[in-house]
Amino acid sequence: MTSEKDILQKFLETEKRKIDFPVVLRTHSSIRRNNLRRNTPLNNSQHRRCYSRIVSKRGRVQVYFKKIPQKSLQYAKNLWNTLVDMQWKWLSLTVTMVNVLAYLSCGVLFYLDAWISGDFEKGADSTECIVGIQNLWNFFMLGIETITTTGYGYIHPTESCDLYFIVLTYSTLIGILIDGAFISVVYAKMNRAKESGAPGNIFSKKAVIALRNGKLCLIMRVNDMFGKHGISTEVRMYLIKYPVELEQSSITELEIQPFGMLFWPVELIHEIGPSSPLWTVSARALMTEQLEIVVVVSGSSIKTGQSTRSQTSYINTEIMWGYNFVPCLDYNHDTKEFTVNKKLFQQTVTQEVPLCSANKFEELHQQMRNFHRQTSLDQEKNRGKLAKKQRDGVIFYNEV
Repeated sequence: MTSEKDILQKFLETEKRKIDFPVVLRTHSSIRRNNLRRNTPLNNSQHRRCYSRIVSKRGRVQVYFKKIPQKSLQYAKNLWNTLVDMQWKWLSLTVTMVNVLAYLSCGVLFYLDAWISGDFEKGADSTECIVGIQNLWNFFMLGIETITTTGYGYIHPTESCDLYFIVLTYSTLIGILIDGAFISVVYAKMNRAKESGAPGNIFSKKAVIALRNGKLCLIMRVNDMFGKHGISTEVRMYLIKYPVELEQSSITELEIQPFGMLFWPVELIHEIGPSSPLWTVSARALMTEQLEIVVVVSGSSIKTGQSTRSQTSYINTEIMWGYNFVPCLDYNHDTKEFTVNKKLFQQTVTQEVPLCSANKFEELHQQMRNFHRQTSLDQEKNRGKLAKKQRDGVIFYNEV
C-alpha cells in the first residue's frame, strides 16, 4: 500500500524540472519526528535585493513627469489646481509676492496722480495732492496703507488729487480679489482629502504570507486609532508587477476578504486562489522577482468629517513568507473593555508554511485527498470481503 510519504516523494519527482526551490509539507507525524525550522528569514537571505518603488512607505507617489511641452503655460492655465497642489511654503511665498506687487502698483498709481496733479512743479505755497512725500519710498508706504486700510498718518492724499477716486477703486478691487482668491485656496487645501501613510501609525511595516484555513493568504494590518477613516471606509489592494509597461496592464487589483470596521487593528487578508495573480508565486519567486503591493485606505474622519486617504506599499523584501501576526486585541474582564496592545501591532511569529506556490500546494493537497479517498475505499472493500468470509464461515459451520 502506498504511504503518504511515497505520494509526497512521487509529487516532488514529477515536478522536479519545474520547481527549483524546496517544497516543505509539515504533517503532524513529521513535526513529531523532526522539529526542523528555517532559521534564516526570507527577507534576510542571500537572495535579498533592494528595488525602487512607485509608492513610498509614507504614501507619496514617486512618479514624475519630464519634458512636458509648454509646462509653465499649462500650469498658468490651470492656476487653481496649481495653487491648491502647491506646498505651503511656496504658497506663502506666492501670497507675499502678490501683495508686494499690489502695494507697488498702488504706489505707482499715487506717483502718477501726484505727477498729473502737478506736485513736482508747484511751489511751496501751492496745495499739494499728497502731503508729506519726501522720497519714492513714501509712495510705496502710501500704497500699503491704502490697500490694508490701516489709516493714513503724516503721509496722506488731499482733495487736490485728480485721480484719487481711481486709485481708491483700484486698491479696493485688488484687495478683495487677493483676499478672496487666497482665502479660497487655503480653505480648499485644508478641506481636501489628506494623504498620509506613515509606516507604523496606520499600516504595519511588514506584510506576511501565512496559512489560513488551509489556504495561503497575504496579510497586513491596519490601525485607524484616531478614526480618520471611520466613515464610508474603503480599502483597496493592488499588485504592481515589474517591469512596468504602459502598453500592458501592470497593475492588478487584489480581492480582500471582509474585515468589518476599523474600531481596532484589523487584518487585511487576500486569499491566494486560482483567480489571484499571486497564484503561481512561490517563496523563491518572491525573493528573486520584483513586485509591489499597494494598499489604499480612504474614508472620512469621525470627528471632523474631513476626507482622508492613506496609502503605503510593500515590496517583495518587506513580505515575510511563513510568518503570522501576534494577536494584539484582548478583553479585560475586570474593567469589561477591550484593550489593544500597541507593542504587539508589529510583532510576528513563525508559522509552518510550504515554500511552494499556492498552485503547487493545491495540487499536492488534491493528490493527498485522492490518496486518502482511495485508501478509504480500499479499507471499505477489505472490510466487506472480511465480513463476507466471516458470514460464509458461519454458514458452513452451521451446516456441518
